Amino acid sequence: MIAILLVTYNKHAMTAECLESLRGLPSDCRVWLLDNASQPPFDEYAASNGGSRDADHVVRSEVNLGFAAGMNRLLFDVVRDSAIDRVLLLNNDTLVTPGFLQAMLSKLDATAKVDMVAARLLNADDSATTDSLGITLYRSGLASNRKHSDERLLGPTGGCMLLSRRLIDDLHASYGEWFDESFFCYAEDTDLVMRARWLGYAPAFADDAVVLHRGSASSGGPDTDFVLYHGIRNSIWALTKNAPVSWLLVHSPWLIVAHAAIWLRNLRKGRLRTLLRLYRDAFAGLPAVLRKRRLILRQRRVSMWQWWRWVQPSLYERNYLRQALRDLFSLRR
Repeated sequence: MIAILLVTYNKHAMTAECLESLRGLPSDCRVWLLDNASQPPFDEYAASNGGSRDADHVVRSEVNLGFAAGMNRLLFDVVRDSAIDRVLLLNNDTLVTPGFLQAMLSKLDATAKVDMVAARLLNADDSATTDSLGITLYRSGLASNRKHSDERLLGPTGGCMLLSRRLIDDLHASYGEWFDESFFCYAEDTDLVMRARWLGYAPAFADDAVVLHRGSASSGGPDTDFVLYHGIRNSIWALTKNAPVSWLLVHSPWLIVAHAAIWLRNLRKGRLRTLLRLYRDAFAGLPAVLRKRRLILRQRRVSMWQWWRWVQPSLYERNYLRQALRDLFSLRR
């Protein structure tokens, strides 16, 4: 049986569209939805808009747990059902296309320990534009959406992530958690796939699994203080938890360049207070992060040198520097 997990927060119409797109999936699929303290509750919205909620299980939280703890809440319920052997995590701002699930399932390979699969996410407003082909980690220490098939695949993005039951059970047995709830949202998927890689699991990419995505729609858009704060703070934590010391030392100049660029670009946008707060909180959280790092080191099953093969040699996304300069000059005018 396959469990499909979604988390929603106040984006009921969007969530309803996502659920509608899931109709027609095989009969062995069950949809689990966590309502993250939405107002009004999703059930009330569904009842007043046709009466069908299109989810097999709706769980309501009285507080906004974020994506990480919200998915953990659902996973806690899902793993109690021994019949569920695969789990698909899906953003509520996605629309699936016919055949996507079968394409993803075909990439699982227990013998080769391929237990996590990424899909082809396309921009919902322009299907000719790639949104994500999974996650790529660059030598700047920053992870981002993989946009090109020749870039190295670290693992699937949380927007559409297929995991085997074996991996789900192993993650919790090894680390005592699935997603790191201190992340709240953003980069929690990067951290999870890094920890899965240390346990010896490999990712795959399903080229024919097409999903339309409204990027960052559930959090207000891709260029907000909220995304900046959580994205960069959590990226620092994920790298500190998982990266080998030797790699950090060798690449420290590029890490410095990357974070200097973050400061420069966002200072021009008037985000000094957000920058100060995110770096303050990132460093304040390092003692807890380092404790988790020690656990990851104890549990790893592959050589530390494997990390070097997981990282894309380029500094960051293609055309990022050009876009950043364009933004800076436009702000000056």
